[in-house]
Amino acid sequence: MKESRQPAEGSNASGIVVSLVVPLGVLAAAACAALVSGPPTPDGKSAVLFAAGVCGVGSVAAWAVSQPRRTSPAGRVAAPLAATSLRLAPALVALGWLQTSGSTLAASGAGGYLVSFYLATLAADVIRTIMMSRDGARRRGGIETN
Repeated sequence: MKESRQPAEGSNASGIVVSLVVPLGVLAAAACAALVSGPPTPDGKSAVLFAAGVCGVGSVAAWAVSQPRRTSPAGRVAAPLAATSLRLAPALVALGWLQTSGSTLAASGAGGYLVSFYLATLAADVIRTIMMSRDGARRRGGIETN
């Protein structure tokens, strides 16, 4: 039996764009702040760009997986789990690579930037998800507003 898809809460075009732009905007702001504050080594710009790229890939992958909402309970559980895995996996693989063979980037602080950028995008995504969930619940009449 083919599973039917239900549009995401607030799935109008602007809601979908906002759900992608918020984490990537926070990532861009964090990367700009890191570049402006002056990376501590000559290869620091490469470290910042490497970390931002890895976190950007993870954020876009997580966003892409979390967009289609499924009506079955298994689909509603699987989508966030897959999004979390896709957000975390590139960062963990990159950290592992930095420990084994990424000596120039590791010496430039790419690991620290990677953790910082990952946490910033994760926080932005969680806040965005909470805000969108509450808006959707209000539209459905599930949350009373004061």
